[in-house]
Amino acid sequence: MLGFGDAGPAAAAMAGVTAALPPPPAVPGVPVLGNALRMMGDVQQFFVDAYRDVGPVFRVRALNQSFVIMAGAAANRLLLERGEALFTSEESFGGLDREFGMRVHVLRGRPHRELRRILGAGLSRDLLAARWEQVTAETERMLDGWAQRPAVAVVDGCQRLAAAQLSIAYTGASSAARFETLRSAFELVLDVTIAGKWPAATLRWPAYRRARAEIHRFARAALAERAAAGPGEGPPDLLDRALAAPYPPDVQAGMALQGYFAGVNTVAYLYSFMVDVLLRNPEVLARVTAEVDAAGPLTFDRLRALPALHGLVMETLRVYPPAPGSARTALEPFDFEGHRIEAGQRVLVATCVPHQLPEHFPDPQRFDIDRDFAAARRASLYAPFSVGGHTCLGAGMTQVLAVATVALLVRRLRLAPATPGRPLRITATPGPNPGRRFKVSAAPRAA
Repeated sequence: MLGFGDAGPAAAAMAGVTAALPPPPAVPGVPVLGNALRMMGDVQQFFVDAYRDVGPVFRVRALNQSFVIMAGAAANRLLLERGEALFTSEESFGGLDREFGMRVHVLRGRPHRELRRILGAGLSRDLLAARWEQVTAETERMLDGWAQRPAVAVVDGCQRLAAAQLSIAYTGASSAARFETLRSAFELVLDVTIAGKWPAATLRWPAYRRARAEIHRFARAALAERAAAGPGEGPPDLLDRALAAPYPPDVQAGMALQGYFAGVNTVAYLYSFMVDVLLRNPEVLARVTAEVDAAGPLTFDRLRALPALHGLVMETLRVYPPAPGSARTALEPFDFEGHRIEAGQRVLVATCVPHQLPEHFPDPQRFDIDRDFAAARRASLYAPFSVGGHTCLGAGMTQVLAVATVALLVRRLRLAPATPGRPLRITATPGPNPGRRFKVSAAPRAA
């Protein structure tokens, strides 16, 4: 997700491949495992360290898989300007299409842009505004449930919360009753097809096949129910857009599943990291709480007038990006920063490495909710949701919903770490998150 001129325009891959150029250097690893242990933890920090030690393009190996990592401003610019011509996503994301009909991840060119346009309209922030009272009521109900438990596993709690919020916003009904099935199946597909954590044969397990079939029935039933009932009040939602789209039923079902899929991972992990940030930074928590207390009734329109909360979301995305890299496969050989990348090579553009470079973000180790992101966003150096044609469609909704969720959380609960002093232990799969062992105690906040 060094300015672009740090190595000159010729540093980026342009026309004219020089066959004599060497392959990218390899990051030193250990026998058999290669770089797997480092990449299983804080993968963003691993990319930053390797960038500093080896340079802007390098090779890594994790067990039987190898990747070329491209990082820095020139890499982001390349993905933005030439990504469509140089790369395909089929090898990395084809599993989502094969298993759940999520075709948008693998299309290219005009078909990709058209499907993104339709999906983007169905994932609009306008839906959150239209269903604000339903979403906030469900959020408050679920947060109040945290206070009834001796300890809350934060990642699990945030996954359940985000999945319920997004399914209500995007489809008008909560997916909470099928949460376990949705999470287990989606995470397994990601671990097999993208992370390579498990062999492809894992997707033939009977338990997974049953879960997959249940998810398909769920999506088809939701579409059939909407088709029978017709569009409701407010803007057309994800189900309406899917039904009206000129695609076969399996792809329409995959479109309907996009809202549930996003909540189980990206949004939930952002919430989880924000909880950790607030517990480790009392001054940030105090400032955010004071801002929320002064806001009065929390309407959708008032979300815009919460600068500390917006700063918290933006800075958390900088430090803990939900998508530290964009996985692709090279369609043709090309040159980058004095090295040759071959056709067919799996490539990961580590778009968020600039987040940790002082030339772009002064004092990057300091968590600063007053940081100015405007210039970095314009230059595609702030890229928590990647850059280019495959930028996350739900990025806008994620940021608005994160502001709302933290506002409701600090207004209703007082959180404390269940294990004070426990260090943050990031795990990389199926997406960077604080791990299953991160727990908090929650108590109702006194009026």
